[in-house]
Amino acid sequence: MFSRKTIYWVLSTLALFCGLVSCSVEKNTSLSRNFHNLTSHYNVYFNGNESYKRGIENANNTIRNDYNRILDLFLYEDEAVNSAVSGDMKRAIDKATKVITYHSITAKPKVKEGNQSAKDKAFYNQNEYNKWVDDSYMLMGKAYMYQGEFFLASETFKHVLVTFPEEEIRYLAMIWLSRAYIMIGEEREAERILMALADETSLPKDYLLDYYSTRSQFYLKGQDYYPAADQLELAMGQSGISKEDKIRYTYILAQLYEESGQNNLAYEKYKRVTRYSPPYEMAFNARVSMAEVYETGGANSDDLKKLLRKMLKDSKNVEYLDQIYFALGNIAMEEGQREKAIEYYQLSVSTSIRNQYQKGFSSLTLAEIYYETPDYILSATYYDSAVSFLDVDYPGYAGLASLSASLDNLVYNVSTYELEDSVQMLAALPEEQRLVIIDGIIEQVKIEEEQARLAEQQAMEDMAFNQTMLYGNNQTQGGAGGQQGGQWYFYNLNAKSFGQPEFRMKWGERTLEDNWRRKSRRTLSEVNQVEGSVTDTLEGESSVPVLDNKSREFYLVDIPLNDSSMKISDERLELALFNMGVIYKEQLLDYNESIIAFKELISRYPQTEHGAHVHYYLYELNNNIQKPTDAQYYSSQLSLLYPESHYAMLLNNPNYLQELQDEEMKVVRYYEGLYTLYQQQSYNGVIVGADSAFVLYPDDPLIPKFQYLRAVALGALDGNEAMKVALDTLIAQHPSSEEGLQAQEIIDYMFMEFPEIKEADQAAEAEIIYAAPDSTQEHYFLLAIHVSQNVNQVSFDLLNHNLDHFNQYDLSIDQMEMLDSYNTLVVKLFNNAEGASRYLRDIEENRDTVLQEIPPSLYRMMIISEANFVTLTERKELTPYYLFYLKHYLKQEE
Repeated sequence: MFSRKTIYWVLSTLALFCGLVSCSVEKNTSLSRNFHNLTSHYNVYFNGNESYKRGIENANNTIRNDYNRILDLFLYEDEAVNSAVSGDMKRAIDKATKVITYHSITAKPKVKEGNQSAKDKAFYNQNEYNKWVDDSYMLMGKAYMYQGEFFLASETFKHVLVTFPEEEIRYLAMIWLSRAYIMIGEEREAERILMALADETSLPKDYLLDYYSTRSQFYLKGQDYYPAADQLELAMGQSGISKEDKIRYTYILAQLYEESGQNNLAYEKYKRVTRYSPPYEMAFNARVSMAEVYETGGANSDDLKKLLRKMLKDSKNVEYLDQIYFALGNIAMEEGQREKAIEYYQLSVSTSIRNQYQKGFSSLTLAEIYYETPDYILSATYYDSAVSFLDVDYPGYAGLASLSASLDNLVYNVSTYELEDSVQMLAALPEEQRLVIIDGIIEQVKIEEEQARLAEQQAMEDMAFNQTMLYGNNQTQGGAGGQQGGQWYFYNLNAKSFGQPEFRMKWGERTLEDNWRRKSRRTLSEVNQVEGSVTDTLEGESSVPVLDNKSREFYLVDIPLNDSSMKISDERLELALFNMGVIYKEQLLDYNESIIAFKELISRYPQTEHGAHVHYYLYELNNNIQKPTDAQYYSSQLSLLYPESHYAMLLNNPNYLQELQDEEMKVVRYYEGLYTLYQQQSYNGVIVGADSAFVLYPDDPLIPKFQYLRAVALGALDGNEAMKVALDTLIAQHPSSEEGLQAQEIIDYMFMEFPEIKEADQAAEAEIIYAAPDSTQEHYFLLAIHVSQNVNQVSFDLLNHNLDHFNQYDLSIDQMEMLDSYNTLVVKLFNNAEGASRYLRDIEENRDTVLQEIPPSLYRMMIISEANFVTLTERKELTPYYLFYLKHYLKQEE
């Protein structure tokens, strides 16, 4: 191997010689080829390749692995890596470009005299005579890959295939082109190339590592884990694999085996990772994953548990405690120790500091355990947490969110049922006995709150210790970390990161509001309403006091002690039982619990409005659980108690559904007949027929269609005004129906095409919303200026006019915006309508001063009573009031 000194001497000599004899790329001679090959390799390509290798090293140091999913096989798949290595890769691309630009030799050499051998012909037919140009293109393409520029990379690799179709490097270009296609989503093209390479017998051994790892990536992207693992195993068997890739590929192999259910193989691979001296975080996750894939009868669980407990004591693992406890929970569950597993999973949730995914996944595991028990109340709590902490792209997230919502609904109804059942029981007791029970509850609350306080205190001390271990080093270091310790709390990220979880642990999620510290903020509003009294504050204003949950009043306020409150309680309890039964049946598929809820409902409330529905449900449920005798009983009760209900008819009349369908078709055919009359322009017949439909089928879903058809028939006979009235009725009765929306579109079009209709509509609306004028009321003057004009200039001129002519009246000017293209100046205050009218006449006489050159069509003047001004301020539509003014003020003056 030549020394750098020797290489430098050779290059200098060649450069001097070539300067004398001209080694231009335009000339293809032995000397020029040697010069450009040597210069390309040692002076340009070498530096570019070194930069590329530095980028790879930087990528290995930059990558932040997400161990909650299968790791990326190649580092360029991570966007953070793309940014981190961009500088190194740009330098590599620049050097490769320099080789191609300044040292590429495409000129043909002189042809030897005489016969040409096959070798000579092949040499002459080459596209490129600098052997480092193809390597430079490959270097450029790979650098683009690490920059995340996958399209540019693919174009570069394609160029290699076109320019060097017979060179070995074409195989490497095909492999990397397939990688680029995978990254830009062209999986079919990637597969086509990989299949072609699979049939290639002359694929160099040096390329097999890249080939098999690329095939593994292809299957991995398609979540086809078995072949992905097989191909990665083949890649691991090739020579030339770096230590970093060996560790990474082994970990990914373990994950693939875990995903495909081959836990024993996964265990062995995770174990092997720990022997390769990987980075600490990877070693930690490998050890935790060993526990997660542990199976009874496989590895020695005692050794695993010993290792995990040792990891619990290591201060470096403070932020990983949730994962360790979760792994211990998995071992306990695998060994059949359910309660112990639950304890570990709960510890995993409570010790989670940063890992939102682990907190969510541990919560989900607990939710599923309690759901299978079933304990729906606890399950609901943990499902709620799981949905909060897991990302929306978690597999099956939509189903989890739906189930969580169902359980939340169930918990609400169960809580309502239990509360109303309890307070009704208390209401039935003598007062003395009732108070004894309440006092007992209060004593129990005091004990539980004290226990909770002690537990919270211990939890905060534990968290403080954990946070100290986690951040303590940063607090004692100099530089930015040391300076941060002296910052104000809200700028100190370390202090905030400790304080926020500490606050949540102690207080939970609290909204920023008054009395946020109180666990219960029940007020005395109901008591005050009964007694007709409120408590005064120091400022003399009434306020609603907050009840203490350790006072009798806190519990008495919910007890129904009179007929009206007992009726309300019964209604809540009845509805809660019905909802419970429906949720158990339709959403949780727990038929036995559904039967219990429905039976309780008809037992407590035989006259329930849900009676027919509940009996039909009980008939269905008992059939579902193979109890035909009970099913027949509820079928008979349904027919006996609710013979005219749809449910009874559904059971007793096998043709009932067909008859319903026939009845519906009767309405459809009736409508089709009216529509035919409309097409025949028999508008009177349409109107009469529609009026009959309203009587014959008052609740039918087709009623909006009848109304719409009647409206357009009215329009054809009596004009647009009559049609609008009918369309208004349709919109009022069925605003969200298809016909209602269509009717609104027609009215909007009519307003645009026929302004007089809109004006009449606005005038009629004004008569309803504005109060009849009272000339003795205080009034305001309004000057509405179109938005196209300068209202600020008018306001300035009006102010000057008031100073000159009305200074003694102390008038003020306000400005308000309207929805119908006007900015309005409000002059106030006038004692009555007469004073405001005199002012209006004065402004009209002096319009040239106040309004200058604004044409009359772009401004409006009017007066308004104080009461009507409040309405105008709320609605912000000037035109309806202006029409009202013209009718009630201007015409009276005339």
